[in-house]
Amino acid sequence: MATSILVERDDEKTPSTPGAAPTTTHRERSSRRETILLIAFVGLGVAVVLFGLAFPGLLAPAVAIAVLAAIVALDWVLPSGELRQLAGHHRMR
Repeated sequence: MATSILVERDDEKTPSTPGAAPTTTHRERSSRRETILLIAFVGLGVAVVLFGLAFPGLLAPAVAIAVLAAIVALDWVLPSGELRQLAGHHRMR
């Protein structure tokens, strides 16, 4: 029994049919991802400021947690994934 796998290449032109969903390019997806990340960072900053106003004694831990969250978010979004690779190496020890 033979199975076949369909592979779509970026350099090939695919015929478009009426009513088909428009395809997005890598650049459009990257731009959308960056916009969402920027909005998330602004929201995180606002949350830390509001938390600091409500609980001034806990501002330092809130900032530390926000910085850690920003580092993790950047690692998920960046294509290199260097932090994930480092974390994988430490788990194996």
